[in-house]
Amino acid sequence: MTTAREGSAGTLREPAGRSSTTHAATPAWSAVAAWGAGLLEIALGAGAVTGSEGGLAVRGIGVLLVALGAAALGWGAATLARGRVVVPRAGVVGTVVGIAVSAAALLVDPGRVSVIAVAAASVLLLAVAAACGRTMRTDAGSDAAEPTTPRVSVLLVAAFVVAGIVTPALGATEAGLMAPDHSDHAVLVDPGHH
Repeated sequence: MTTAREGSAGTLREPAGRSSTTHAATPAWSAVAAWGAGLLEIALGAGAVTGSEGGLAVRGIGVLLVALGAAALGWGAATLARGRVVVPRAGVVGTVVGIAVSAAALLVDPGRVSVIAVAAASVLLLAVAAACGRTMRTDAGSDAAEPTTPRVSVLLVAAFVVAGIVTPALGATEAGLMAPDHSDHAVLVDPGHH
C-alpha cells in the first residue's frame, strides 16, 4: 500500500508507514549525533585552549570549537525537546563551520589534534547536515514540520551508535590522553576501622 504526499515536484508515492516512521526518527538521531559532535568539538577545543604549546591561532580555534560544541549541544536539546529539527538552515551552516574549524585545528596543530576525533566529529556533523537538508526539502511546501515523539528504541539505537563513535574519539583527544587511568585508583584503607 502506498500513500501520496504533495511535494514541490508534485505528488510523490511512498510506502505506507515508512514516511512517518522515518520522519519521527529524524529528530532523535540528529539530536544525538549533534550531542556527540558537540562533545568532540568541546574536547578538541579544550585541548587547544589549555595546551601549553601553541599560539594565538590555536587558542582562537579552540575557543571557536568550544562555542560550536556548546551550540551543537543546545541545538540537539532543542531538536529533541520540540520533536522536530529546529532551524535547519542554521544547522547546516553550523555543521559546515564545525567541520571547517575542526579541519583548521588539525592543520594548525597536527601534533596534538586527533585525526580520529576530527573524523568522528565530521561524520556526525555530516549526519546532522543530512537531517537538516532533509527537513528543509520536506518542509519546502509546508509551513512547519509537525512535532513527533521519538520512540525510546530509536533513541537507544542512536545513542548506542553515537557512543560507539564518540567514546574512542574522545579518548584520542588531548583531554582524553591527559585523563588519569581509571584502573589505577589507590585503595583507601582506614587503619582505625576493622
